[in-house]
Amino acid sequence: MHNSANDDFTKRLLLSLKNIGYRVNNITGITIEINKLFSEKSITSHAVRKWLTGKAIPIHSRLLRLSEWLGVSPSWLRFGEGEMYLKHNHETRCIEFHEDMSYSILLSKLNSLSKDELQLVINQIDLLIKIKKL
Repeated sequence: MHNSANDDFTKRLLLSLKNIGYRVNNITGITIEINKLFSEKSITSHAVRKWLTGKAIPIHSRLLRLSEWLGVSPSWLRFGEGEMYLKHNHETRCIEFHEDMSYSILLSKLNSLSKDELQLVINQIDLLIKIKKL
């Protein structure tokens, strides 16, 4: 059974997936990526399909991980409230709100890196900034 809250959530989820480069008709691919987030218990393609068709909304803990992966605010993803996009602060490793979509895409990619890989990226950025100042 559909309801307005589910449909609105689905619209935001579809937009977020599109913004990070996922084709919505590739439910298997999306399910595989989502399951990387939920290593403790797998999510089925059927559950993901329900999220993508407005038949269900993920539980809160899954919603939090989804929003982090997508680079969007959990509040925005679930309820459409507040700022949509997030930006990552590598010094404090906390998430800040940001209105620019490119930060959201970058955040989703950075979140997929290990701590060592992230440090390597940060070092490269620092090096580029130093070179630019010369």
